[in-house]
Amino acid sequence: MCCNHGKVVLLALQDAPAALQQLYTGDDAQAKEFRKNIAQYNTALSFTSLGVNEDRSINNGGGPPIFRIHGELCHRAGALLPPEGQTPMYSQLYIYEPRAAFDHRMTNNSNLRRDTMEILQQVIRDNHPHALLFHHAHEVLARLGDDEVEEVFVRLRVAPGVHARRGNLPTADEVAVILPEQPGTEPRDIILRRRNGPLVRISDLHPAYSPLYYVLLFPYGEPGWHPDL
Repeated sequence: MCCNHGKVVLLALQDAPAALQQLYTGDDAQAKEFRKNIAQYNTALSFTSLGVNEDRSINNGGGPPIFRIHGELCHRAGALLPPEGQTPMYSQLYIYEPRAAFDHRMTNNSNLRRDTMEILQQVIRDNHPHALLFHHAHEVLARLGDDEVEEVFVRLRVAPGVHARRGNLPTADEVAVILPEQPGTEPRDIILRRRNGPLVRISDLHPAYSPLYYVLLFPYGEPGWHPDL
């Protein structure tokens, strides 16, 4: 039954960028520390937050750590800018200049190595297409007056199966789609609000569901599973 009796062929992921590959396979102290704390590094660099009710009672003895949850697991995206007085995190850090974003990440993760975080942040910024789109979304909204901000939505549009020249995310240095009216509720849209917007749940059918969170597994932002795969 697997893969529709062999009719579905999944493309292999690209080799990781050299700097990230060295951290995955190296035998020095930096690579070992990275692999020990890889989940924390990934969370520090992810675009979305993890919504989960974790059962921590199971990790009360020896042995390797276990991640067990109650109920469902989901990923969420929120406003482009944090509420006043709160520290930016997740996708909000991708609209900051790299040095400011780096400082915020290290403040939130002071136990991690600065040199490793700097390498990983540069790898994601250089290779992950969503990093560029989030930055452009901020640039577009920043050009608008305060009276216009509440009326603007930025959508990350990933439409698998649609002709590449018409519906896929752009590969050129340009912004996605700006819609001044109230957007619809298509399951493959991620809607980004500039200020104080509620957290928006990303459909698990969205091709960007995995690469937006597991950035160290998908450093090039390759689409994950989707119904038209």
